[in-house]
Parts: sequence; C-alpha cells; structure tokens
Amino acid sequence: MADEEQEQETAVENAVGSKKKLIMIAGGVVLAIILLGAGLYFTGFFEAEKDPVVGESTEAIEEKADEQNADEAEAVAVYQALTPPFMVNFSDGNIKVLKLAISIMVDDEGVIDAVKKHDPVIRNNILMMLSAQDPEVLKTSKGKEQLQSDVKEEINKILVKRSVSSNVKEVFFTDLVMQ
Repeated sequence: MADEEQEQETAVENAVGSKKKLIMIAGGVVLAIILLGAGLYFTGFFEAEKDPVVGESTEAIEEKADEQNADEAEAVAVYQALTPPFMVNFSDGNIKVLKLAISIMVDDEGVIDAVKKHDPVIRNNILMMLSAQDPEVLKTSKGKEQLQSDVKEEINKILVKRSVSSNVKEVFFTDLVMQ
C-alpha cells in the first residue's frame, strides 16, 4: 500500500511537471510569434500598397508618375556661396561701407563649376555694380530686390559669354551690413 501511494504521488508530480513544461513551451511559441510579428511590422511588411484609383487606366497613372519624377528632377536646387563677402566704400552720404554676402541657387552642378572658374570676373563685375549703387536706395526692400535681380542678371550675362548652357536661378543676400 505504501508503494501504491508513492506511485500515485510520483504520477501526480509527473503530471504537474509535464503541465509546467507544456505551459513553458506554449509561452515560448507565443513569444516567438509576437517577436516575428513585431519584426515584420517594423520592416513594413504590413503596409498596404496604394491601390490605383478606380476608373484610371494604367497609362494615366504612369503619366502622372513620370510628371512627378520630372518635377522632382527640376526641383533639385544646388546652393553656392560667393566667398568672401563683398565690401564696398561709398564716398557720399551717411552710409560709408556696404558688406554683402551672396549665395546663388542653380539646378545644375555645371553652373557651380563655371561660377567657380570665372569667379574673378564675376566678383569684379559685382563689385563695380555695388560701388555704383545709391546707398539710400539700398535701404529700401525694393532697392535690395532690384539689386538681387541685377546681380543675377550680371552673373548670367557672364555665363552666357563663357558659353555655359545653364544659368543662375536665384540670388540670395545672406548677410547685408550698411554703415
């Protein structure tokens, strides 16, 4: 009888031990599934692809994509600072010195190379233009905008003379001091 009780206790212990093992295995499987799902989620596996609009042909969708790519290609802007800043002395009036830092925007790296190559001519012409300005006019925003336009036009004129195919799109004043 003692042997039977011991066998029953051993059987109960084995059953409890196998239940613990079963629970641990099930927990491991659940944890593996959670980790797999998280990995797939963070890699973008579950992101829905954009469905084409109903009623549009694939040709129309492809044309829109081509237009977007063309717009993105045109929208690429490259900036270059003309260093060092320009400094000009004025003889008359309250303003005696003008310090001007200029940056340009282009859409072609070749223009930047051409601007660097012809920097002495560009700087000379801009300095001559600046020294001919009326400092009182440059105090106004209209005067500054006109100067930006004139500088852009002057740089592009030099680039055209040097047979550069593209041109400067915008001119920005990044520092402007008048004393």
